Amino acid sequence: MKTVFTTQEGVKMNSELDFGSTKEIHEQFQYLMDTLETMFDEEFNYYYRVTDDNFIQLAYSYGKSELQIMAQYRMRFKNLKENITFIVKNSIEASAPFSGYPKFENSSVFTEQEFDGIVQSIKDEKDAISKKSLENITPLITYLKENNLNPVPSGYSPTNWNAQCPSGRGHSIMVSTKSDEWGCGYCRRKGGIAELESWLHEK
Repeated sequence: MKTVFTTQEGVKMNSELDFGSTKEIHEQFQYLMDTLETMFDEEFNYYYRVTDDNFIQLAYSYGKSELQIMAQYRMRFKNLKENITFIVKNSIEASAPFSGYPKFENSSVFTEQEFDGIVQSIKDEKDAISKKSLENITPLITYLKENNLNPVPSGYSPTNWNAQCPSGRGHSIMVSTKSDEWGCGYCRRKGGIAELESWLHEK
């Protein structure tokens, strides 16, 4: 019987989400598609698996790497292609901020036009959210701009922004216009305008 290792749902971005190994179930996955990713247009190979306990999984391999499960969701639609589209869209959306958008190379399920449509729908949704974000410029956003920290809407929520970290180490800080506060997980610092001003003065 084909079952899942865990009933958790989502896209694996760190060790907190573990969908188990593919070592014993490798043959249960079916080929889905090949894409070109990263700035070097490297080929990634994707496969999917539908379990007897009503889950769909998305796995990938890169080069000679072992197949890894990157996403898992309960089946939401009666049509298999709709479920595949759902998990692929969620996976692209989650990884895009780190690796950019993939390019279509080949697929047993999607045409190039269908795949490009999935990517475009994600971009359109982010653009709409970003435009809404620009309707609410708070004092913190203004302060970030004045200090050349280049705040930009994240595209995930109208109240979520990203900006350059004052540390100068090349990563971003997260900004919430809902609370008008910021935070940096790498530097383990957070606060409002006063705390940001203090940090900038340290530099």
